[in-house]
Amino acid sequence: MDKTPTPPATKHHLPEFPDEDTPAQWIWPPFAGRDMLDKVFKYALRARLQPDGTWMINAKNDWRCFSKSHWLYENADLAQEALRANMRMHLQCSPILSEQRCVAIAGDIDNVWRLWQICHNEPTLAENLAKALKEEQLDKLVLETFRCATRYADALQQCVQYPPLLNLTLVNLGIDAEQQLVYLGCVDEAAPNTIQPTTEETFIDTIKSAFATLIAEALPQLDIAAVVKAFEKIDGFEQQYLIDLLVQLFHDFGRER
Repeated sequence: MDKTPTPPATKHHLPEFPDEDTPAQWIWPPFAGRDMLDKVFKYALRARLQPDGTWMINAKNDWRCFSKSHWLYENADLAQEALRANMRMHLQCSPILSEQRCVAIAGDIDNVWRLWQICHNEPTLAENLAKALKEEQLDKLVLETFRCATRYADALQQCVQYPPLLNLTLVNLGIDAEQQLVYLGCVDEAAPNTIQPTTEETFIDTIKSAFATLIAEALPQLDIAAVVKAFEKIDGFEQQYLIDLLVQLFHDFGRER
């Protein structure tokens, strides 16, 4: 599997990235992936090392590339095995993954092979929620906040059927040009902090935790009593539990003031 330790001589160096000469055998899907890489290559790329050891590239044309610290391999056989494993993982979760997504390997650089996942950026639920909480019109504020909650809940419920490969944060979920919900983060079987709840209790706690942070940041500009009253006018139908959850969050923050 793709858990080969990082070779000590290379793990702190700037990582290699696939280029125009990368063979199709190192790209999945091979033809669509090549087109995506060509778009990424249009601009200079700069990799930045994240605190968790992940290398990130945020290209200017809204492409995001990431390579985990353990996605390094000492020979072509291990790299091919990792590419096949990534293909299987992506297919298992394909209904929620963006079609503008591929996997590629930068190969045979100092006898080290590095795997990258490449995904097109979309407006995230975190960005949508932050924008909603800044709305001056209360009815729009509560409706857009409720819409973010329903989309997040839909994603969590949908992904119960998938293996635990996705980190379902508001930052990692986006809305594409067709208004479809898509996952934008890493697909990784070795992720230590995967958010993918499988019980009703963890499902509710996950939504509360995700929304609490952004609501807390917006509090200084909000009339909590007015916001709660506006929420209570909404009929949530099958998602009424989300209205109740949001009202409870605002009530709790109001008491803490």
